[in-house]
Amino acid sequence: MSFISFLISKRFYKNLSALFLLSLLLIFVVIKGLDIYTNNGAFIVIPNLKSLDSDSLIIHSSKDYLQYEITDSVYAKTQIPGTIIRQHPTSGAKVKNGRTVYITIVAKVPEMVAMPNLIDLSIRRAIDVLHYANLNVEKIEFIDDIALNAVLHQYIKETEVPADSMITSGTNIRLVVGNGFSKTNPAVPFLIGKDAKTAYDLILKSSFNVGLTDTIKEDTLQGWKVYQQHPHSDPHHIARANIGSRISITLRSDKHIQFDSLVKFYHTPDSLKYDSLMNFQEPFEEF
Repeated sequence: MSFISFLISKRFYKNLSALFLLSLLLIFVVIKGLDIYTNNGAFIVIPNLKSLDSDSLIIHSSKDYLQYEITDSVYAKTQIPGTIIRQHPTSGAKVKNGRTVYITIVAKVPEMVAMPNLIDLSIRRAIDVLHYANLNVEKIEFIDDIALNAVLHQYIKETEVPADSMITSGTNIRLVVGNGFSKTNPAVPFLIGKDAKTAYDLILKSSFNVGLTDTIKEDTLQGWKVYQQHPHSDPHHIARANIGSRISITLRSDKHIQFDSLVKFYHTPDSLKYDSLMNFQEPFEEF
């Protein structure tokens, strides 16, 4: 039988069909075997780990479920040491059994930082340097000195702190600043619509101290901004107050207050509106 005759014979097509079916069967077996070996199609949904205790989580790490690894720790004064504050992958992600979840926890021991040298810096620059070092301004005291708005001393409570001293992150620093023998009182900053952190910075950098911070009980802690301030000030009626005196603020949530409209209201040059808002104790609900 010639080769061409073989190619057109029934025997050839039978063998070819058998080979094709055998190949399909082999591919099917390989794919199913890989599925079984890799547990294809099975996954675990990553839970929300935030605020959980990291120690108990690490103990329960499992190759058959999830494994946990601490990659970083951050000191947070207001949170419980050892609890989880960040995770990767995030909650809701679908992963294979045994996947490692990387977590960041609240440090159990406060971080130590070097006290910066603030002497001769301006108030504004000193505040920025303290924030960069994760330190806070407790109070600014002004004394008679020719160095206007320049830092003369830096204290923790009643103890003067030399530069480069190792102190706890988040420590409150008291600054003693020169008043330049100035007889002119500084202008009260306009704070309405600012978030709390921005408002505190503006108060301190304007040569004042932070007074009371009132919050009205609401169903959310998100989006709090300055709703009222005392002493009062607005873009058309700049008030002045004694240097180093305190400015108090009231915070409300932007869930309930349209702050864009409120700020626009204050920018309206209407003396009647201004007079009606001068009393810090009287809340206003509609704009």
